[in-house]
Amino acid sequence: MASWKKIPEVGSVLGIRLLVLFARIFGRRVAGWFLYIVAFYYAVFGRTARRASRDYLRRIGHRATFGTIVLHIQMFAQVALDRLFFLTGTLKPFTFEHHGHELLVQAAEAKRGVMLLGAHLGSFEVMRALGKAYQLPINVVVDFSNAEKINGVLRSLAPNMQTNLISLGDDPLTAMLAIRSAIERGELVAILADRTPDATRGKRERIVMANFLGAPAAFPAGPWLLAHTLRCPVYFVAGLYAKPNHYALHLEVLAEHVKLDRNDRAAALARYSQAYASMLETYARAAPLNWFNFYDFWSAS
Repeated sequence: MASWKKIPEVGSVLGIRLLVLFARIFGRRVAGWFLYIVAFYYAVFGRTARRASRDYLRRIGHRATFGTIVLHIQMFAQVALDRLFFLTGTLKPFTFEHHGHELLVQAAEAKRGVMLLGAHLGSFEVMRALGKAYQLPINVVVDFSNAEKINGVLRSLAPNMQTNLISLGDDPLTAMLAIRSAIERGELVAILADRTPDATRGKRERIVMANFLGAPAAFPAGPWLLAHTLRCPVYFVAGLYAKPNHYALHLEVLAEHVKLDRNDRAAALARYSQAYASMLETYARAAPLNWFNFYDFWSAS
């Protein structure tokens, strides 16, 4: 089974720009109806995405019909389109609710750096909107290796976005130093922690197995190793989408202190990873169609 990084980008630069232009001319609602056509197309011809969606829906106990798969892909497309609005600061079409945001306010007042672990669940961009509203500096750790074109277009459309991006790229050491500096300044560092690192860039990075939706799945160990080294708390973050225009941002404490003793490191990593996987499962069950990993997530390869 191919890894998620070997799955081609959905769409082209021209297609993305045309969709953005369509949304700006006719509005978000009309563009959203157009996305149903796009979703139907990929449900028919995107075999990998279709199979992954069906497998996930069955595991979570949701109806796995073709129509539901189309809705699943359409919701991903809608959240991806909304990303543009968040990046450009256009929040008027949306309604928001916040759960646990006082945790970040307290951390900011204490000038305490915090690591935020998110997932490909709902919208990660809602967190940026919250950070801007509360004047909290957010540093997002990204890997553009599989979405270079998409992210390049979004950066060109929102050149003034205030969020600092820390790119893993081909120089992880520089990225680690940037993360350390941000934490020491008392800022937020946000990482999507539900996809394992790429093993094709040389040395294979460490993974941890945890139970997710009734079966073992691989999660990256890197965030926990970082949190242990930086001595910073770790919070879970998820921005769940509900039609037509509502986002609910949830924040919960995963660990105030990450301790990885030398004699018990493997077991401790497993406990932390399972805590993350269990919390991720809770929110995925709360909003099943918000899960956007369209590949064989439970494959051990």
